[in-house]
Amino acid sequence: MVKRALSKRHAPLLWLLLAFGFIGLAYLSQQRLHQFHYDQEIKQSQESSRFYKASLLASMRRYDYLPTVLSSNNELFSLAANDPDLANQKLLTIQQRSQADAVYILNTDGITIASSNAGTPTSFMGRSYDYRPYFKEAITEGKGNFYGVGATTAVPGLFVSSRYPLDLSKPAKAVVVVKINLQPLLDNWLSGTDTVFVSNDNGVLVLSSNHSWLYKTLGDIPTEQLQSIKAQQQFANEPLTRLDLAEQDQITIVKLDGARYIRTIVEVASEIGIQGWTLQHLTPYKTITDKTFSDWTKIIALLLAAVAILLAIRFKNTRAELKTSRGESSQLRELNLSLNHEIIERKQVEAELTKAQIDLRRTSKLTAMGQLSASITHELGQPLSAMRNYIATLQLSTAKNGDSRSDKTLGKLLSLVERMTNVTHQLRYFARSGDKEVHRIKLNNTITGALSVTQPAILEAKVILKIDSPDTPVYIVAGEIRMEQVLINLIQNAIHAMQGCEDKRLDICIAQTDTSAVMSVSDTGHGISESTLKELFEPFYSTKPSGIGMGLGLAISSNIVTEVGGTLTAENLDTGGARFLVTVPLANDDSK
Repeated sequence: MVKRALSKRHAPLLWLLLAFGFIGLAYLSQQRLHQFHYDQEIKQSQESSRFYKASLLASMRRYDYLPTVLSSNNELFSLAANDPDLANQKLLTIQQRSQADAVYILNTDGITIASSNAGTPTSFMGRSYDYRPYFKEAITEGKGNFYGVGATTAVPGLFVSSRYPLDLSKPAKAVVVVKINLQPLLDNWLSGTDTVFVSNDNGVLVLSSNHSWLYKTLGDIPTEQLQSIKAQQQFANEPLTRLDLAEQDQITIVKLDGARYIRTIVEVASEIGIQGWTLQHLTPYKTITDKTFSDWTKIIALLLAAVAILLAIRFKNTRAELKTSRGESSQLRELNLSLNHEIIERKQVEAELTKAQIDLRRTSKLTAMGQLSASITHELGQPLSAMRNYIATLQLSTAKNGDSRSDKTLGKLLSLVERMTNVTHQLRYFARSGDKEVHRIKLNNTITGALSVTQPAILEAKVILKIDSPDTPVYIVAGEIRMEQVLINLIQNAIHAMQGCEDKRLDICIAQTDTSAVMSVSDTGHGISESTLKELFEPFYSTKPSGIGMGLGLAISSNIVTEVGGTLTAENLDTGGARFLVTVPLANDDSK
């Protein structure tokens, strides 16, 4: 117990020590990885520098021999002095075979007396180059080297020269010059992915893999040296602006145009006879960070893989323990599903039972209502007929006697008898099995039959009637009289619904779909409430005042439409009022 309490007390400290230890290990690993990649990049940069140096020396040494060989050709210089045209031809042949950029001969005044490019727009003939170092060095020292932009062609190149004769003890008679075009080498550098440049003794970049760095300087050039460069026309009119290069804490790290590089410097001047030339190879410092990041990614991936393996082993070990629990859980799920299915089935049975009970109650109600209606119709039919005859007889007597007061009373009695007769007629439609004989009829004629009965009521109520019936007949299979009764009931309900409205419009429309005929009756009344819509087609349900109707019209109409396989529905219109829709199947072509 005591050991457990102590372990709980020291657990946070142990976790903190582990966290610091992990951070320290990660930091040391980061430093080692960074130093490793740094050393590798330095080594790679040195190898690349040696390669670029070798390619530069190969390009520049290719023509070292040529000026010396030409200086030994007495005939060539004799032709240059006496027959320049023939000398030009010989120099052109030499230039083409050697693939040098140009070969030309200067006299002791520095004026070109023979050239391989004679007759071209950039011919050197007659031009003076006494200001060029390669001419001066050749006169005084026997040989000369100079890199600069061509004063005539504006094409940069390396100029290699040799005096004639080579013997310095004899007076100089001429200087032969070979111009070497390093553009192919520069093109290779430009198309490569490495960053490399060559600077001369003044710190001017004469070759670079970045074209925008050409003829920029590594530092400030003294005024006297700038004047000398200008006098020699070494770089034409280039501004010789300073390159944005800064050395970091270490000599191998520099910052150039905002980016950090690892720099390797190789001296090449002594090997080509040009003083101060150095080659610098730059490797983006980002390469080290990218490789370090890649290593960390691999390490983390391996750690995650190890964790995944451990989790897989743990999962495998716990799988057996979970198997029993999973089996019990599966049984519980199956039992739960079984119970859910049973509950759903019970709810479905209850819903069906409720619906059956509602249908049974309605059927029982309708059956009882039919029996009651038949009984009422039978019991009241003959007395009402007798009352109508008695009243008619009394009206004849009062008419002869001139008793207007009695006649008025008898008129009221006759009106009450007529109302009771109408009620029994409604009950007769509801009670009897009715005229269930159906045949193929034109639904269009239903409107005509119904209006013959309801036209007086429409005119009396001042209702605007609009009928939209297709020109082609719409055939259904139904009882003609019973369908007219349906439309009569709908028209009468619509007239009653528009009582008290200023705008009274009644629209009767017949249309058809692929399988059904649709007859709609729309009004501009007050509409139907939600509660009324639910019980609208129930027998004896009525929104009319007592004594106006019994609430059997829509129930009778619904039964009539249902008997022929149709539906009677009601809905409220967005513009106000209500619409009843009678949908009945279309008659087949073989229906009779």
